[in-house]
Amino acid sequence: MKRMEASAVAYRVEGRDSPPGGWADQLWPQRVSARDAPRVKEENGERVVVDWPGNPPAVNALLDEAEPHFEARRYAQAAKLYEQATNTCPDCYLAWNFRGDAALFSGDAATALEHYRRAIQVNPNDHRSWFFQGNALARLGRFKEALDSWAWCLVLNPRYGVIRDMFRNNAGLGIAVLGEAIVPRGYAEREGEGISVQFDPDHDPSWLAFANCKALWLGEPSHRQEMTGSVDERFSTLEEVECLGSALVVHGGRKDKAGSEHSSDPSLERLTAITQDGMLTEAVLFEVGTRIHPQIVLTLDDDVRQRLKAYVLKHVLVPVPTAGGHDL
Repeated sequence: MKRMEASAVAYRVEGRDSPPGGWADQLWPQRVSARDAPRVKEENGERVVVDWPGNPPAVNALLDEAEPHFEARRYAQAAKLYEQATNTCPDCYLAWNFRGDAALFSGDAATALEHYRRAIQVNPNDHRSWFFQGNALARLGRFKEALDSWAWCLVLNPRYGVIRDMFRNNAGLGIAVLGEAIVPRGYAEREGEGISVQFDPDHDPSWLAFANCKALWLGEPSHRQEMTGSVDERFSTLEEVECLGSALVVHGGRKDKAGSEHSSDPSLERLTAITQDGMLTEAVLFEVGTRIHPQIVLTLDDDVRQRLKAYVLKHVLVPVPTAGGHDL
């Protein structure tokens, strides 16, 4: 606050109603398009995401021929064509997934699992293969392994709606995929020569601290330089952790002062638990980073992926009470 008060930049604070889901879309718009079939390769010492090589024409012809059989539930006929496709091109991992689907829907989960595992072996970076593998494992009653596979699916694609719908529609699994943990009720944007600092007065005022922090990063390039070594405005976990941390400090102080009468904010309460587990950076990568770059996780080191998996298993894929058994 002292730095902003001493700045030549004009900061204007105002109360404003936030959108139902907070200002996440405005703060973190998508800047990178996702690859439908991603391939990860090294370029200049960094991991980059490119398109998986297209199938040979002969393989595409077989897949096109198999599709109407699969749609008509003639799984045996479709499986024969998918087998021809994988024999023709063993590295066409999507064909292995199709072959697995034909086996799974015909009731042979064990064979389906073999095909899904082959797809993952060829390309471990497509979230769909991990999702399919989890389903096959669940059909076989191997739920601990299935949970591990589903966690990897969410690590690779946190916004994959299919897996969220599956758990929503299969309550008997006893697992739920929690929604967003970061629902920002504060926002900052440029307005002419100054910065507009906005917060929703109907929510926890701790979000004003978040908005002030975002304004500082936006209006004071020297602060960005000090924190990241560059004035370039790009996604940084340092920025998001600092700004969320500012809100959490104020929120914690208000809660300590007000005690049980404190009006809690569900997002800040959940972020407090995440921070106490030392996983705020993982939450930022999982929710914020993947808004901007949907496949950012594919560019990260393996140890970071492992930490994200631990975060998913602790704070995203959570057990819920169920009266029945597993149901998939």
